[in-house]
Amino acid sequence: MPGGSAIERAFYFIACGIARLVYRVKAIGIENLPSGGCLLVPNHITWVDAIILQLACPRPVRFIIDEEFYHKPLLHPVLQMARAIPIDRRKPREAIRRATDQIEAGQFVCIFPEGQLSRTGTLARLQRGFEMIARHAQAPVVPVFLDQLWGSIFSFRGGRFFRKWPRHFPYRATVGFGVPLSAEEATIPRVQEDLLRLGADCFEQRPELRQHIARRAVRGLKRSPFATLVTDGMDGSKLSRGKLLGVSIALSRYLRKTSPDQRIAIVLPASKGAVVANLAVTLADKVPVGLNFTASADAIASAIDRAEIKTAISARQFHGRLTNLPWPRNIVFLD
Repeated sequence: MPGGSAIERAFYFIACGIARLVYRVKAIGIENLPSGGCLLVPNHITWVDAIILQLACPRPVRFIIDEEFYHKPLLHPVLQMARAIPIDRRKPREAIRRATDQIEAGQFVCIFPEGQLSRTGTLARLQRGFEMIARHAQAPVVPVFLDQLWGSIFSFRGGRFFRKWPRHFPYRATVGFGVPLSAEEATIPRVQEDLLRLGADCFEQRPELRQHIARRAVRGLKRSPFATLVTDGMDGSKLSRGKLLGVSIALSRYLRKTSPDQRIAIVLPASKGAVVANLAVTLADKVPVGLNFTASADAIASAIDRAEIKTAISARQFHGRLTNLPWPRNIVFLD
């Protein structure tokens, strides 16, 4: 750990070593980090975001933290060792000066621009604090996105922190570092846009997207088979994970026997039937094609012809309403 006492350096390496036993963090965009000081602005998903970010970052990070938390008896020794930067929200000028001093000294300084933990797993509205620090320090601003952490015991998923079982061990996360922005470029709209783009990049790195989606679905649905997964918005009926899997497997076997084509159309409203149909087609190793039944007959006929669709999945009542639809030759009814 550059700078700091021998005790602080030892704390840094020991703490990171212990954290790596619990978390497997993949970093993308490391090459975007500048050699000098900068301001890191990540999204805020869990209580352990600082740990995850530090594991991904090749240099120590100085985290800006509210003075109230900094002086809590249990946290203070750890935060002091980590050389966090305590700030008083009632004294913004002093807070900006403290952060600026560290950036000018070549440090990586981090502020969570949302100002609070996410309650939904999505990016909240950003606050202006990072803009003021960046302009005062004339420092590059690096957007950072933390992915795969929503749902961990330290996130608010399920309406509560902590009181839930870990989903994985060790826990995997992805941290994406964006292209540095100049102090003038680092406005709230620009940083928000860059964070959302980074989120998409991180999502594409998820290992489950590199596997067959049907196998992933089967593996996931086997867990908690009696838990409700789908609630039909049309009639309020529910479908458990196990029942969805069983019905979809049965339909997929039928489709394999009767439909040699690679693509199968699905003509259904948003409902549990549509969920079953999409999963069944995927399990049959075919491609589900959702037809927009509100489009014109000519547009639908063109789509059917271009996709070489000869089979569609629908419901009898729904089929009866769409008499003008150019239906393909074979129709599989779910009811």
